Amino acid sequence: MPSLKKSQIGIRIPVLGCVQAGVPVQAIEDIVDYEEITEALASTGDFFGLKIKGDSMEPKISENDIVIVSQQTTLENGQVGIFIVNGDEATCKKLKKHDEGISLISLNQSYEPMFFTNKEITTKPVSVIGRVIELRTKF
Repeated sequence: MPSLKKSQIGIRIPVLGCVQAGVPVQAIEDIVDYEEITEALASTGDFFGLKIKGDSMEPKISENDIVIVSQQTTLENGQVGIFIVNGDEATCKKLKKHDEGISLISLNQSYEPMFFTNKEITTKPVSVIGRVIELRTKF
């Protein structure tokens, strides 16, 4: 993971490529930009930004928006996160937990939830790489 850079305003974090808000696409770790977060926030963990592609998280998160992500491997029910599916495909979705597995849910009602059984979570695999904590829109 690239190092953080301190600026006069706060801490610069890398924006790493794009993440699909729709069907999962390969995770990209190329630095495409930088965003700043406060020193107070930076002191609470590791963060990175991702550029959104697609419309499955609309109307809240749109294509080309930047999400600020807290690196973590677990999420609470109802939180929006970045998930890796099949080991190398990243997607932005809302998590819904079930006794028999999980659903990754789009905010756009045109998209069906992606359901994974507890077995599929392990065998595909499906994993959490972070929680979306902030949205930044560029005009």
